[in-house]
Amino acid sequence: MGVWGKGLLQSDDDCDITGDLAEMFGFELLSADKETREGIVEKLNGGLLAQKFDKILSPAFQSRTGHHKRERVAIILGVLAMGMGAIIESRHLTALKVLRPWLPNMEQQLQLITALDEYKNDGTPWVLGSKPLPEVMASHGKREFDLGDEFWFSGLGHSFDENPTSETVSKMCLNCGEKGDLLRCSRCKMARYCNPDCQRIDWSTHKKVCHFRSEVRCCPVPNIPHEEEIKHEDAPASTN
Repeated sequence: MGVWGKGLLQSDDDCDITGDLAEMFGFELLSADKETREGIVEKLNGGLLAQKFDKILSPAFQSRTGHHKRERVAIILGVLAMGMGAIIESRHLTALKVLRPWLPNMEQQLQLITALDEYKNDGTPWVLGSKPLPEVMASHGKREFDLGDEFWFSGLGHSFDENPTSETVSKMCLNCGEKGDLLRCSRCKMARYCNPDCQRIDWSTHKKVCHFRSEVRCCPVPNIPHEEEIKHEDAPASTN
């Protein structure tokens, strides 16, 4: 199975899991149409999402495709539900936090913990930060310092009503969740901790995904035209 980018929803496996979830729910969880999205969110908030979370998090759960672990399925369901703006029960948010070590790299771990920390859970959708898989596949192998990058906006993700960030660095201590004046891992430049004790406690988890980086990674933020500019971009310039 292909892995096209380092972020969540950027692999063939995640695409397959998304398809399996669509069959489980009876509808797609990646709908971009506003009217369709509203109807889906209403169904999710009516108890369907909680029911499916309970089923997937159960030790007895088996995915439709045997090699997809329930932990990964739960994480993908979580980010898809947040992308729709669905309300996620606190017990399921807590369960997702525990699953951070199941993610294979720092990019995905930061996407998950940032979403769980900043998701407003009030109907406001979450923008994951990963470019859609077709765009990642199209730009695979290119070294363009723009939308050819493997992340769209920011690898961390952001609330739909807020601006994206550029630096791919944890906004909180990866051990205790505190924010403020944090120390940064000198090796990967991505993990941060409030003190050396927290760094030592988290090391058993972090060492599996801590790889050397020469500098902090900054994801390019594209300059997207306003709706009015898009609407008239092909029109001839005014002569007035």
